[in-house]
Amino acid sequence: MRKELWRVNEKTLHEVLTLLGYTRCGKGDLEWRRVQFHIFIRKGKRGAALSIHEDAASSLPPFHTAKHRSKALEMEMAKIVDAYRKRRMPTRES
Repeated sequence: MRKELWRVNEKTLHEVLTLLGYTRCGKGDLEWRRVQFHIFIRKGKRGAALSIHEDAASSLPPFHTAKHRSKALEMEMAKIVDAYRKRRMPTRES
């Protein structure tokens, strides 16, 4: 599953992923993992694309496969986007 985010602030996106329980994989900030969910961030000229898949166990090597479409993935992507939008929303003090 893939979602485009326009005019994304990378620092805020990384904070949101950390708050949701994701950890970085590898050396850069482009790959994140939480339990069975695996996210890749691809930078573009005007924003970023989030690609997410869910690891499922398999009996053959490499002993897991990737699900790219499921209800759980849709809910997880919605949770990430919603948390990002709430984090970026300006606070109003009265």
